[in-house]
Amino acid sequence: MKAITADNLSKRYAQDNKALDSVSFTLDEGVIFGFLGPNGAGKTTSVKLLNGILSPSDGACSVFGIDPAASPEQVHKLAGVVTEHAQMYDNLTGLQNLVFYGSVFGLVAADSNQRALLLLEELGLMEARDKRLSAYSTGMRQRLSLARAMIHSPKILFLVSIRVV
Repeated sequence: MKAITADNLSKRYAQDNKALDSVSFTLDEGVIFGFLGPNGAGKTTSVKLLNGILSPSDGACSVFGIDPAASPEQVHKLAGVVTEHAQMYDNLTGLQNLVFYGSVFGLVAADSNQRALLLLEELGLMEARDKRLSAYSTGMRQRLSLARAMIHSPKILFLVSIRVV
């Protein structure tokens, strides 16, 4: 099965500002794929279209056969997304954030806690699990954001970064 299909995918904003213009590609399950390009090239817009956050102006796309524009909630169950500015709660600890997001994805508390502890260990955050997020460094926040995206064992991960080194 194709993991992702984009067929002449386009997105226009006001004044015919094209953020994405007729992009087509297919990706099989298990493939690692990256978009590279300058700011404004359409990388983040593509991810937003593939997650149903935006609807295409033209063309179509699917994630594991699901149209994100028609059924974004189904895609969200299958996908984990890491953005540069992940929304998490500064007043909660790293562990509490993960357990909360696990519940958002329908995990029962015990399963959410177990999965959170596993991810914290794998991502080198176990010692910081009981620290409030406000005490995390930028790198620690990024790793916690990755854990948040993986809390529900998604079939696909979208990792968005606009930093250029």
